[in-house]
Amino acid sequence: MSRLSKLPPYLFAEIDAARRAAVAAGRDVVDLGVGDPDLPTPRPIVAAMAEALQRPRNHRYPANPGALAFREAIAGWLSRRHGVTVDPAREVLALIGSKEGLGHLPLALLEEGDEALVPSVGYPVYGQATLLAGGRPVTYPLRAADAFVPDWRELDRLVSSRTRLLFLNYPHNPTGAVAGDDVLRAALAFGARHNLAVAQDAAYLEVAWSAPRPGSLLAHADLRRDRVIEFHSFSKMFNMTGWRVGFAAGQADLLRDLARVKESLDSGVFTAVQEAVATGLGDDYEALLATVLAPYPARRSLVLEALAAAGVEVFAADATFYVWARVPGGGDSLAFCRRVLADHAVVVTPGVGFGPGGEGWFRISLTAPDERVAEGARRLRRL
Repeated sequence: MSRLSKLPPYLFAEIDAARRAAVAAGRDVVDLGVGDPDLPTPRPIVAAMAEALQRPRNHRYPANPGALAFREAIAGWLSRRHGVTVDPAREVLALIGSKEGLGHLPLALLEEGDEALVPSVGYPVYGQATLLAGGRPVTYPLRAADAFVPDWRELDRLVSSRTRLLFLNYPHNPTGAVAGDDVLRAALAFGARHNLAVAQDAAYLEVAWSAPRPGSLLAHADLRRDRVIEFHSFSKMFNMTGWRVGFAAGQADLLRDLARVKESLDSGVFTAVQEAVATGLGDDYEALLATVLAPYPARRSLVLEALAAAGVEVFAADATFYVWARVPGGGDSLAFCRRVLADHAVVVTPGVGFGPGGEGWFRISLTAPDERVAEGARRLRRL
């Protein structure tokens, strides 16, 4: 059996095809499916990019690990924002978006038949990348009763002699769950207990409103000892989904191995993009982030009010730009999302697309314009 044939079907494809058919038929469809911010990248970052484009040196191949100035800007930001100390030369790596790094990590760490622990509910890339690397994804459950954080005793029982990697993701897509310091410390202890690498997908680390802010896994790690790597994305932080830029930080050996894979497969991040992002991580960072996050609390309130009026249960969370809700009466999430599109012309995402643990739930994205979220909320009241 080929590796491609092992990939599960893309369960969102049917919903997307139905959406396109509805639009082609002239229906006014409100798309609350994809997590792609509707607002532009902050102007200071765009202005910095315009300047960087004028520098001829930036038109050449970039340094594959990232420009040292970019990695130094990241190290400074990690220190100021999260109390994390990293060596920018050895413990930071530029990525063409965090998805690229997450996708390449299994190639760096897994031999044929090795195993990675993958959350269900979770971002599909973890399991897909493991399969493409010739590994075997072993799913561990995340349950609403446990606030969608791991039961470490359960994970202990899933570990075998072939387990090499644990994927975490907090704040969590699709549920919005946040891991407290106790969970992050337990993850590091788990990795040490079983001598495996811990990969934390921190793409939504900055998309949160409650105090205290979610913390970095690296803040609890000793990078001389702990086999840990954390992936960050500027897509959500600065509304840069189309720019394709992120970074990984963590233990130098893991960064080196990931960099070796990348050297064989890509040519690095456009240096002008790195310079623009470094501007955003400077003194004005918190003001820029505030403008990015400003629309989401009001949008979330509109959706929560609509779902409450419809009698739909919601998982309480103050992070990510998603709402995770239970299918009324439970049951088939894909069939439910089909009905929502057919009856109300609203696109929402079936929970089963995030693994078997997502069955019976659906996800709503808050990344449409204010007026479209308001219209979608009005329609959802009739569920």
